[in-house]
Amino acid sequence: MKKMAKVLVTGGLGYVGGALLERLERYGKDYLSIDKRYPRSEAKTVAVNLCDRDAIVTLIRVYKPDTLVHCGTNSALAYRDNLLQAFREDAEGTANILEALTGYRDCRLIYFSSSYCYSGLPRNEAVSETTPLRPVHNFGLSKAFFEQLMLRNHPNTTVFRLSSVFGPGNALHPNAVYDMAKECLDTGKVAVWGAGSRKMQYVYIDDVLGYIAATPDLAPGLYNLGGDEYLSVAESAKMISELLSADMIFLNKKHEGETLPFMFTDKIKQTAGDHFTPFATALERYLKWLTLVS
Repeated sequence: MKKMAKVLVTGGLGYVGGALLERLERYGKDYLSIDKRYPRSEAKTVAVNLCDRDAIVTLIRVYKPDTLVHCGTNSALAYRDNLLQAFREDAEGTANILEALTGYRDCRLIYFSSSYCYSGLPRNEAVSETTPLRPVHNFGLSKAFFEQLMLRNHPNTTVFRLSSVFGPGNALHPNAVYDMAKECLDTGKVAVWGAGSRKMQYVYIDDVLGYIAATPDLAPGLYNLGGDEYLSVAESAKMISELLSADMIFLNKKHEGETLPFMFTDKIKQTAGDHFTPFATALERYLKWLTLVS
């Protein structure tokens, strides 16, 4: 965070946004947070909807951030349930941000995309940032569009394609590790759908924050951001159940979710270093935290 002087974060009440605000506060950084769910505006938080063009354009141009971290977008669940509404909201909010940044080319814009951009590709072939896309999921399709919209309108943009993020914080929407761990804590068991053969790539929230801090050293462009392991659901569920002393059961008739291809992360490692925490280490830290707060 040392090279970031003034940081504006959209979606400050969200999972990644909230974790980032805690880190900025810890380092004593000058930051401002936007979220439509804030009940009122305060010194470091502004209760405003990104779709409010006049408010957003004015706020950004008055604050003049050197880094704008755009976390205020709809979830995969929202895109699954109502593609048109989710896309319309994100399109208006993103367009307002881009309009506000016209003439402020030195401001680094950071956007969180998703590994769902790679949906529809063969699951047995690993992918890089240059792999041609043909997303079949609503979420991946929309994320791929917004990636190009930002990079074409504001070239000083860094896009992180995130795998499944887990770790301490306010997880507003379901994620695989949290769901399995919470089930273990609440019921003493974890249910695995099918044979649990679906594979997933995870990334620890602290690693995401570390690479955000390294953004000033990264050239603008696309970066895969996922951990080094590629585990089946059965493997990760077994690790979680053992650490929480819970039973694991298989629901053989339940349909497993889609396996997304493994994302190579060589590009970001070569520039910013390898800061990925091993899954087992990150999982143990997270489960200790989750046990304390549950």
